[in-house]
This record gives sequence, structure tokens and C-alpha cells, in this order.
Amino acid sequence: MDLMLLTLMVAAWLPTVFAIRDLPELRNSVDQMRALTTHLQVIDDQKLCLRSLPGIWHNIHGWKYSLPADAEMELRLATEGIHSMGDPAESMSFDLPTGVHTIHLQYTRSVDQEFVTQVFVDDTEAITKKHPSDWIETSSSSSNGKGGPTAEAFDLDKPLVLRQLRYMEKHPGKQFGSQSLPPEYDAKGNMLSIVPKGYQSEPPKRFVAPGDSPFMPSWGNRQGMRLLSKGRDWNGLLAIYPSYRAVLDDENFRPGKVLNAISVRPVLPDSSSVDLPEVAFGPNASTPDGPTLIVTDALERTDQANAPRSGRSEQWISEDGKKMRLFAHYPAFPSGARVVVEVVFDANFPNRIGLIPHQAEDSVPLDAVQFVTQHDARFQWRTLRLLPDVNDRDPESQQPVVPQSFALQTIRPRGQPTTGWQPIPEARLPMDQRASGGEGYRRLELTTDVANFWNFNYPLDVSDKWQYKGLPIRQVWSIPSSDQSTHDGSVSPSAVTMEIQSGTQYPGSSSNIPGGPAVTNVRITVPLPADKPIWMEIPLP
Repeated sequence: MDLMLLTLMVAAWLPTVFAIRDLPELRNSVDQMRALTTHLQVIDDQKLCLRSLPGIWHNIHGWKYSLPADAEMELRLATEGIHSMGDPAESMSFDLPTGVHTIHLQYTRSVDQEFVTQVFVDDTEAITKKHPSDWIETSSSSSNGKGGPTAEAFDLDKPLVLRQLRYMEKHPGKQFGSQSLPPEYDAKGNMLSIVPKGYQSEPPKRFVAPGDSPFMPSWGNRQGMRLLSKGRDWNGLLAIYPSYRAVLDDENFRPGKVLNAISVRPVLPDSSSVDLPEVAFGPNASTPDGPTLIVTDALERTDQANAPRSGRSEQWISEDGKKMRLFAHYPAFPSGARVVVEVVFDANFPNRIGLIPHQAEDSVPLDAVQFVTQHDARFQWRTLRLLPDVNDRDPESQQPVVPQSFALQTIRPRGQPTTGWQPIPEARLPMDQRASGGEGYRRLELTTDVANFWNFNYPLDVSDKWQYKGLPIRQVWSIPSSDQSTHDGSVSPSAVTMEIQSGTQYPGSSSNIPGGPAVTNVRITVPLPADKPIWMEIPLP
């Protein structure tokens, strides 16, 4: 009798065990079959419920949603200014009806090759945006978004991006290649979102910090000049990277790659030598603890000085949001010199960086600070935009003196070698009317005679370090003019000086620079104390 009861219990229990074991697989099968339908399961009637619909075509995407009766939401479509650090500045909108409805996004080319983006709510054409055929030249894109094949619930007070597609522009130097813009750069494409009605987007961020750009941790303009964050790999130099659009250099625009760098060198009174940070703090330095460059938001290095890590920080951006200031604190040099470099970024001039040197409180006395570029030979700058020499000007001419292009070898006095340091007389530097403040600056512009670096054939003995494969770029320096009065009305007794050094070989190597002598370094000497920045710019083409 007991055996029969036990057998009956087991027989009744086993099917339940098997059914429980099969439930996950059955639920998965139901979800898979539901994904093939257009059914929306409303999992929360107080939230936005959403799922994607089965694909129709590669450029048509659909969603089904449910909104509570009292919800007020709208669709927004943007086709330009799409980036990872906020919402586009301009968009088109459509009020979403409550209840259960469908949304479809379609982007095509018309018979006239126009770019046409359409958004449908049920059978109604809600939004249409057209762009001319020359809007962008592209053959590829990248995309992401929300809404899977199973229903999800989302809060009604937050924006939801259904789909974000960024077109990749055709690379001008490659037959089939595309430009891969960093995600924080503006791109064309389409961005479709559901937002609360009347939702006010924040203005696009102008500046970035290391936390905003994981692929290239840096400070500076979101779409312009940057100071790279080197961390413990810092080699004593300020690592500079220009706007991606200025170089279009895929091979060098990657984490850890430095396109150009500046050596900051303190000058002591009555000293014939200067401290070299690349020697004092470089990889071969004898200092056991490996000193690093400390970047903060204050000139005084205190425990309260914070290192800006996000472009959403307010302490190091001006009240009008147009300027960003950082302070790069150098460790003590062997001579006892300590330098702080104030780094300035101006949203009105996104392709340049400003530098103001300061003597740190615990430093030995300093006369000046030198800024020396390190990798100029990579770009083969051989032409300078200068005013004619005073001795070559016609004193009776009524025409204004305008800048002209001078070959590198023509600016040296006759009989001097074409290499070594060469001062640039201030009288030959044209005034820079674009400088911040509008007056009191002179500029030096360096250009190259290489028309196409992408197809440039380097000799086999030239290392990858010196091979540049981007757009032909210019380097422009703007320095305060010595004939401008200081803040107390007197004429400055000591001027900012500028020198260039040229060479026939790449620095530190025996490889010849193709095409002959080129600028290898620019040296700017700034007397202390200094209150005006010097500006380095890599302009867009």
C-alpha cells in the first residue's frame, strides 16, 4: 500500500518538475515568436512602453509604443549636429498621440539624389526633412538606439533616443575610405527621440575633459585643439592635438599618439643653460618616483585644487561658457625651478591653444619661460608668411605693406647656414587682427610645399614617428607685440621673442628630411611675469 502511494506521488510530481524545467525555454520561444509579430505587451500602464518592430528594409526602422492617457510627449528629429555629449542644437518635432501606436523612420535618396528622412506615426507622415544631393558624400554609417524586440518600460520625464545614425564622410585622400569622426564631433545623419513635450535641451558642450572622450582623453575644445592627458606615461612634454578636421589623419588620431608636443623650459637669471623637461622627467630620468604633470583648476596647487575630469564641470569654464582655463603644474626641475602653465581654450577660436607661464610659489627666481615645439619636422614646413624686410621696402610707396610667402632659406642673412636657430624680427611679423582682444598681437604662419601627404613616398630609413599621412597643415603662432603698452601705461621693457630652427635631418636620427631643409622647432621666449597668452593654432584647411 505504501509503495503504491509513493508511486502515485512521484507520478504526480514528475510532470511538474519537468514543466518547471522547461519553462525558461518555453518563455524564450514565446518571446521569439512575439518578436516576429507586431504585438506590444503593455508591461506598465503608467510609463512609456516600447518595442521595436520586425525589420522591413535596411533603411526603414519601426517601433510600437503605448502612452498613458495623460502623457504629453513628442517626437524629435535632428539630421545635423549629432554627437555624444548632448542633444543637437536644432530639431523638428511632432506631438505623439496617447494610446498604442506605431512609429516608422525611413531615410532614402530621391530621384534627384536628395537626402530624404521621413517619420510616420501610424499612417500619418509626421516629419519630413530634405537635404540637397551635395549635403554629404558618404557610403557608410554607424548607428545605435533603444527599443528591443520585447517590450520595455521607460520613464515619462526623460528623453529616449530611438535611433541615432551618423554618416561617415568620404575621406578626401582615399579612394574608398571614410572619415571616422570622434563621437563627440558633430556629424550628419538622423537622430529620432521621444521627449517630454516642451523639453528644453541643454546647449551643446563646447569643451571636453578626459572623462568625456574615452578614446582620446584630453582637455580642450570639443571640436578643436586639445591638450592630451598623458597620465603616468607623461614624458615631460605638453602633448598637443589639433582638430581632427584639420588633419584627417586616421593613422595618428588614436589613443596614445601625439601629433605635436611642446617643451616648457624655465630660464634662470644669468644662466646660459635651461632645464629640459623631456630630460628631467622623460623615460630615462633618474627620479625614482616618476613625477607627473598635474593639471588642476587653480594656479595655486593646494589640496582644494581639483583636476577637471568632465566637460560638464563648471569651475574651470567662464561664466559665459566661452573660455576654459587649466593650470599645468610641473614638478621641480633639477635647478629648483617650478613652473605652472596656464592653458586657455577659447570657443570663438576652437583651433588654437593659449599658454601663459607662471613662476610657482616655491620656485627659485625665473627670468623667462621658453616654449619649444618638438615634432615640427613631421609636417615639412618650408614657407613663412612674413612682412618684407625693412630694407627691401619702398619708402615712397603709398601701398600698405602686406604679408608675403618667403621660402625658408631666404630669411637668413647671406652666408649663414640654412640650419640652426634663426630669430624672427618682430618688424617682419604682421599684426594679427583675429587675436583675442583684437589688438596687440603679431603672427607667424608656417606652411608646407607638400600638396598631398597621403601619397607621399617616404624613404625607407624614415621611422613611423616622422611619417605624417594627413592634410597639409599650417602652424600659426600669435604673440603679444612689444610696441603695445602694459597695464600701467608704460612700454614693456622686454618683449616676447620668436625663433625657428631648421634642419636637413629628422631630430635624433640620421634620416634626411625629403625635399631639403624644413622647420624642426619653433621657440617662443616669454619674459616673466606674463599676463597675456601666446597662441598656437592649427587652422582648418
